[in-house]
Amino acid sequence: MKKPPKDFPGQAFLELLRPPKLTRTRFALFAAYSADPIVLGGALLNLHARGRDSAGGNKSDFAGAIEALRDRVRFIVQRGRIHRGPKLPRIAAVLDQFVIEMPYRERSNSWHPKAALICYEDDKSHRFWRLWIGSRNLTTSRDLDLGLVLDGESKRRKGSQAISGIDALGATLAREATLPDLDPDTLSDELKTVRWVAPEGIQVDSIDLWTRSREPAPPFVASKASKIVILSPFLCDAFAGALAGMTAGCADRTLVTTLPAVRKLGAEGRAGLSGFKLLSLAAPSPDGSDADEVPTDTTREPATDEEDEGQVGTAHSGLHAKLFASITGDYIDIVAGSANATDRAWSGRNAEVAARFTGGVAEIAGVLAIVGSATPIAPALLEALPDEGEGEASELLLEQVRWILADMPLTLRRDGKLFTIEGEQAPTLPASARLEVGLATMVMHPWEGGARSVALGEVPLSLQTDLVQFRLVMGDLPAASWMMRVPISPMIEGDRDSAAISRFLSVAGLQAWLREMLEGEAGAGAEDDWDVEPVGGAGRRESWKHDGFALEDILTAWAKEQMQETNALKRVDAMLDRYVAAVLAYGEHLSTEDRADLKALQETWSVARDVLLKK
Repeated sequence: MKKPPKDFPGQAFLELLRPPKLTRTRFALFAAYSADPIVLGGALLNLHARGRDSAGGNKSDFAGAIEALRDRVRFIVQRGRIHRGPKLPRIAAVLDQFVIEMPYRERSNSWHPKAALICYEDDKSHRFWRLWIGSRNLTTSRDLDLGLVLDGESKRRKGSQAISGIDALGATLAREATLPDLDPDTLSDELKTVRWVAPEGIQVDSIDLWTRSREPAPPFVASKASKIVILSPFLCDAFAGALAGMTAGCADRTLVTTLPAVRKLGAEGRAGLSGFKLLSLAAPSPDGSDADEVPTDTTREPATDEEDEGQVGTAHSGLHAKLFASITGDYIDIVAGSANATDRAWSGRNAEVAARFTGGVAEIAGVLAIVGSATPIAPALLEALPDEGEGEASELLLEQVRWILADMPLTLRRDGKLFTIEGEQAPTLPASARLEVGLATMVMHPWEGGARSVALGEVPLSLQTDLVQFRLVMGDLPAASWMMRVPISPMIEGDRDSAAISRFLSVAGLQAWLREMLEGEAGAGAEDDWDVEPVGGAGRRESWKHDGFALEDILTAWAKEQMQETNALKRVDAMLDRYVAAVLAYGEHLSTEDRADLKALQETWSVARDVLLKK
């Protein structure tokens, strides 16, 4: 019996972000259409060499990641596409500073690339690079996605290669990220010197990031391959015809897509695919999807695309991979990344990224394994597929209202602790629509029809954020919930993070964090996971006799530092006064014993500072 083709090897996305041994993250730039705060927190934990691929990690680890990566990491996403899922711990408020929203107007185009460029550094300032290009958003999706991972150094190594386009990608992301110590032109020049190692058997031709008004090279150029395979969860009429023309020289053409994508095609699009073997996998999960192909007027135009892209689901709950492959013998050309088989993706309207590379038998087997898992779409079924109904038209109307809200100029006004959100004009909503709004850390308030502003109430410093959550209900449709960053005036006070983390950490968590810095190793992690919000407020804080910070332990760390130059004492010194003072100021539930112990810790550390750090 013939063995089935072997799948592509799996890779847990968050795990690949972890620094190689004996290195730390110098900076990291991410691009995605949509993002979930839980995954952003998990990414920071892994970049800080903590946490798990499930995005889990304890509270002291999370606090350490925020401190270490504050000016080193940015997540660049489409405006209006930060998820507001059922799980949103209040500490997620501090994630606002890590997010850059791209103001693409989704009625006509979207910021849609999926990429991660990470620079690691060791104690001798040697740099190591990792680049991921793929189809996955920064969400909790379990849909079928594909990605390519490249590792790089400035040294020449066996099998390494220079790859065009990575310098331009890095410069583009750096310009949007505006990190304080990252110059885009300097980064571009450095990336030109990097040699990259691809997975065995793969030769990468280029990495292409295109933004608005730059039309990319097509995925196929008059291909005469013996077999063509396309994976795309979304389609449109115009590009279906273009694909037929690009691949007309090949007699064996296969398209793996989804039934909703085919159903949304008109007669022209279905006719263009008549020469393809059509197969289907499940559609990606709807929450947190990407809007790629959307109508620009009320006539039938291309099908809606990535507003249906996935967030939550079981293992491989739907197709979300995008791939264009030409196979001849044991040789395969692949174009894979963020771009669907849509005109919006390939006309230059969207920002997209794609890796162009070649492979062999293993890559062919991986593609054919996906094809083998799909179900043929019988011609009779294709003819019987109904056009979009009233429900889908209502869903599209809800999406259009979301686009309007994302495009609205909004401002958060802050008067001390009192917050108000206001627009230049009142939101224009259908009669059946109800809109609620609130800070990500607070309760929601109705935005009444005709009102330009909504009072959001009093917000303590530890819960202040420019992340605003929206909830839109229209008729009988499920509610749409999302978040956006909204400019705030005047800006939040500079010690917001100290207040937020102090509220978030128990006294035991602060102890674990400071001890970890003192010893230079991760602790056992007895604290709760960072994304667990205590029911009914903060839990009772255990009395703490500053165990692990007795003077003899500080002396042990000092002796170790003299031999290894760890700078652990200076790290703790930079944090201790600030955070202990913040816990004392903002720890509403501290017991009398806890307060006494914290003050005793300050006194002990003051002695250590005067005697040891001045030596």
